[in-house]
Amino acid sequence: MQKRFWNLLIHNAISRKRGEYEKNDVLLKPVEKDSLYLKISDAVYSYIKMNNLQPDDKLPSERDMAAMLQTSRNSVREGLRILEDRGLIYVKTGSGVFVKDPYGEHSAISVRLTECTTEELQELQTILDHQAVLNAISRGTREEKEKLVSIASELMEKYSQNIYSHTLDYSFHTELYEMGRNKAVHQVIQGIRDRRFVQRENADGENDSVWLATIPQHFQLAEAIFNSNSAAALAAVDEILEHGFSLIDHSRQK
Repeated sequence: MQKRFWNLLIHNAISRKRGEYEKNDVLLKPVEKDSLYLKISDAVYSYIKMNNLQPDDKLPSERDMAAMLQTSRNSVREGLRILEDRGLIYVKTGSGVFVKDPYGEHSAISVRLTECTTEELQELQTILDHQAVLNAISRGTREEKEKLVSIASELMEKYSQNIYSHTLDYSFHTELYEMGRNKAVHQVIQGIRDRRFVQRENADGENDSVWLATIPQHFQLAEAIFNSNSAAALAAVDEILEHGFSLIDHSRQK
């Protein structure tokens, strides 16, 4: 109760570029010391998604984030650097930190999915992810495929430590979709992934460990794409999708 009280005080003291923070904004949560910078980057990533921040929306100041996360400003700065390197945010000297448009300026398409069942979303994402994987195999350069394997290796390294990272997972899928060179596919899939993310984060009693089970399949997917093995790549992505959507079904049944 006391922590919630202090979080509320901090929350009310912060201002956003477009005015005061909304009453229903989701606050940043304190993180543990292990893999601190990566955990901070994940916390900020979750904050962006859960509050539905849009490109060019301003994030809280380093000082405010440090207070919410109960850590130092230097640690927050390092966590933000990870997000900046991954293309999720950008920094304006003297102005602050802002959400970056992952598709670049003047996106060609904007899609809003409404009144869709989980089954319909899974069917749509499966079709699109299959195409994205096949595009990545046929259109991706060797360097891009090596980068995908490298990110998958980072995920596996954290997996061996029983750590899941939203930031690394985001980087993996962004690299995969960019290799396919189809922004329409990328944006629609990302819209579905964002919706699933919020559904899972809103589930009571859940934590990031539920996503760990898919990390070996991420590595298998990266290897299959690198080796141009379409069948193995599609099988791996199907396992990832099946697990993700089964988690949503499980949380709805609680």
